[in-house]
Amino acid sequence: MDNDLLVAKTATIERCCKRARDEYEKDPTTFVGDITRQDAATLNVIRAWEAAIEMGDYVLAHTDFGPALDEREVITLLAEHGFIDAALAEDLKRTGEFCRAEWDLQEAPLPALVTIIKRGLDDFEAYARALLAGSATQS
Repeated sequence: MDNDLLVAKTATIERCCKRARDEYEKDPTTFVGDITRQDAATLNVIRAWEAAIEMGDYVLAHTDFGPALDEREVITLLAEHGFIDAALAEDLKRTGEFCRAEWDLQEAPLPALVTIIKRGLDDFEAYARALLAGSATQS
């Protein structure tokens, strides 16, 4: 499996996670009242999610695990086949629910965004590292 796409998506995830963190960490006490910073952080969480799913789709396309029907199934199949652990998969699925609410033009709750920034962004980075490592063994 060619790792170029996975490396590029990992860089995207890292950049998006940094940007989301930066928006929050400018001043956590004013984040709640600053819609512009919330929007920037949300957009970057969504971009990281999309890059993560694209990575997963790529890995699945180069294995015999079959295509996933949706984003949740991408994560599920990767966990079932040992690319990521089950706890990470569940955490990522929760982040995916946040992103889905945003895509469906529903307002996702601000506390969920703050939780993702504080804890969930590390999940994206762990996921990307795991797929890179797993793809190296598939080559």
